[in-house]
Amino acid sequence: MRPRSYFLFPLTGYPMKKILSLAIATALVAPVAAMAEASVYGKAHMVIQNTSEDDGTDDVDVWSVDSIDSRVGVKGSEDLGGGLKAVYKFEFKVNLDDGSGLGDRNQYVGLAGGFGTLLLGRHDTPLKMSQGKFDQFGDVAGDIKSVIPGEDRVDNVIAYVSPSMGGLSFVGALVAGELGDGAGGELDGPADHISIAGLYNNGPIFASLAFNTYDLGIVADADPSLLRGTLVYKGGMWQAGVMFSSLDLDGAGEDADAIGVSGNVKVGGSGKIKAQYLSGDAPVGKAPISPAVKITDGTEGNDVTQWSLGYEHGLSKKTKLHLGYTIYEEDESDYEETAFFGGLIHKF
Repeated sequence: MRPRSYFLFPLTGYPMKKILSLAIATALVAPVAAMAEASVYGKAHMVIQNTSEDDGTDDVDVWSVDSIDSRVGVKGSEDLGGGLKAVYKFEFKVNLDDGSGLGDRNQYVGLAGGFGTLLLGRHDTPLKMSQGKFDQFGDVAGDIKSVIPGEDRVDNVIAYVSPSMGGLSFVGALVAGELGDGAGGELDGPADHISIAGLYNNGPIFASLAFNTYDLGIVADADPSLLRGTLVYKGGMWQAGVMFSSLDLDGAGEDADAIGVSGNVKVGGSGKIKAQYLSGDAPVGKAPISPAVKITDGTEGNDVTQWSLGYEHGLSKKTKLHLGYTIYEEDESDYEETAFFGGLIHKF
């Protein structure tokens, strides 16, 4: 629908040239006013990293300059009246290091009102959302996704977010496999993957309990499930958190549990020291439902641990520097990886 122009005063007595100029100016301003609810945002994140790998036979040592989930997006809403809004978000990953193109992040359209929010599109699962601010090394080496499963962003999502009541809210999502009876192993239903989470966020306490189910179709006669709980306490100058996950592969492989602890302490007004420890029964691998869904690979006895220590320093509210060191080890395969990195983040 084209924008309409309205004049709030009589036009009699005005020269036609001025009237035409005013009409043109109004027509140009009207589309901008209609888009007032849309906002452009983004994050530029570059890291210089040295990575050393040792698999028991060969050693690899590599320096790299990487774009770490840099992104740009547009989001907004339209008031539909009666307390109902249309909401949308289009967010893309941008590879600043090599300009290789755009990647998909959370993208959706939906409706929001007193009932909560209903979203359709591509989005983080409720289980992934349930970590809150536990992960001190999100997106960089040391991210929990190397040890604790469930950090998934998936396509074909129908998601619901309830209103918050006293800090308590509920999030649920259904994921359609869209692979059909043959090619994908009967992943043809509206809910081949289900994710739900209960969240409590009130004052210094954040707590959550989340549950995923996975349909593996004909790839395996099994329906794995994943349970994850998180507790984070934020004091005035510090934060501490604990997380656990328990994966039941339903006979498709060895079940696996994982735990993690994390924390940070503010120093010097603009600085923060961060630490994180993760331990799991098996490495995290990809599930047949989708390359975006990651569960443990079911390898029995291949315990994994990951230690991370870091420091970040805020240069402003939108810009910060960070340093970090991570050690990742697999017991049975005798694999070890260490990473030392420093990066710059700017948000807009």
